Amino acid sequence: IQRLAGDSAADAARHAARMRFRAVLLTSTTTIMGLLPLLTETSMQAQVLIPLVTSLAFGLFAATLLILLLMPALYTIFDDFGWTKIPTPDEFPETDPQPAE
Repeated sequence: IQRLAGDSAADAARHAARMRFRAVLLTSTTTIMGLLPLLTETSMQAQVLIPLVTSLAFGLFAATLLILLLMPALYTIFDDFGWTKIPTPDEFPETDPQPAE
């Protein structure tokens, strides 16, 4: 939407990252904090789950960093190379709403 308004790719990526930052960070943080009790458990029953919880926690941490830092940067780089396309309003198909049957 920002690109259709005439903003540059860097401004659009910065705006999108800023808009999604709180939601992504809070959901990732609460999930990782919820996994911490299993990570710190020392009982024999929990020893089976610790590798699974470790991979979930660190995978979620890495995915959060990728989404918040790498994806906006990649979008800007792709735009610099001309690999992105900004749709114009006349490229959207004109459809008449039809009632559901």
